[in-house]
Amino acid sequence: MSNPTQIEGMLNSLVYNLFAQSGQDDREGAGPKEIGNLVIFDHPDSVDKIVKAATLFRKNFSLISALGFSRFNTNDEEWATRRAITQDRYLTAAKPAHEAGVYEIFSDCLAGSEPSLVGIQQALFAGAMKIFYQAFGLAADARPTAVLLDRVREVLRRLQYYSWVTPSNDERNSAIQDARAVIADFGSQLMAEPRAAAEMGRFAEKARGIESFSPIEEFVMNLFAGVETTVTTVLWVVDRLGVNQKVQERIHDEILGDGPQTPFTDCFINETMRYFPPIPFLTREVSSDTILDGTALRAGQLVMLSVVGVHQHPDFWENPRTFDASRKEFIDNSFDRRAFIPFLTGPRMCGGARLGRLEVEQAVRAAVRQFEFARADDIIRFDYALALRPASGMSVTVSRR
Repeated sequence: MSNPTQIEGMLNSLVYNLFAQSGQDDREGAGPKEIGNLVIFDHPDSVDKIVKAATLFRKNFSLISALGFSRFNTNDEEWATRRAITQDRYLTAAKPAHEAGVYEIFSDCLAGSEPSLVGIQQALFAGAMKIFYQAFGLAADARPTAVLLDRVREVLRRLQYYSWVTPSNDERNSAIQDARAVIADFGSQLMAEPRAAAEMGRFAEKARGIESFSPIEEFVMNLFAGVETTVTTVLWVVDRLGVNQKVQERIHDEILGDGPQTPFTDCFINETMRYFPPIPFLTREVSSDTILDGTALRAGQLVMLSVVGVHQHPDFWENPRTFDASRKEFIDNSFDRRAFIPFLTGPRMCGGARLGRLEVEQAVRAAVRQFEFARADDIIRFDYALALRPASGMSVTVSRR
């Protein structure tokens, strides 16, 4: 059986490879970049064409679908139906009128946390889960839900690994069994609460036309995607604040000013998402033979879209491999929208993008008001499992202000 260290090492190496290939001028006549059997597209124009051609370049999540089907891994009319179940909830929760409430949730969770990186991470997860559940009129039981989400992450890591490395029958069956078990446990938790059970009934009613639809699978994958990417982004902001004390104090002063605009803080958040995109790459399956930017693609072929590469393409960013806290493109609002896609773009962009952005902004404000961060070094290490987290044990020290 593949061990966790082997799985973690392989997936992290995959992302390190993307970072190593990014930010460099494309050599004339060098041919397309590749990882394994996958052609990599990292030019913003090429990636924009792919994500906006959802019929030609379709989602294919292979073994990851063992954890269930949702708006994230389906296509065509089924995707549209699934999207409609949750989209209005996200848009309502993201209205500006809810900014103060979102800030208060994160502020309260952080106020009760230990002054440590682990404590902050737990508080951020608790806050993001509460906000997600509230969007659906529900109340989250933070601790057991966090445990279940950790299980989801570990199962997803294994399933993603086996999408790259062919598993034995025993490995495949074990991963699928664990995926079904965590979904069943999530279902037991949700259906035990009358309001949650009623909301799952609403999900099922909206999806009457989808055969074998599971409202639990839909809810769990939406929950994981929304909470994991939000917390991941804030943790990277904390990590980068710890590196530069002057930048941290400037952001602290700007936030304490309580002004209607916080341009430097917003720039810093954007630069964090540019440099550490929460979803570093995507894969798509070509539905019919085509040629894209001189590269012949055949039906059934999988291609990789490197968000890392898009965010560090030298034709669109100045010094793209440098983390620039006051990046001119963001300060001046002069960046090409095709070259900055932390929530993706096109018809399949993140449906919770507005809510996610609101949560990140308010969580950062709450954290910076309460804590001071410092790093003993600037060695970047990460932990990849669909979303790109800072590695556990990073040398960030935390103290209350």
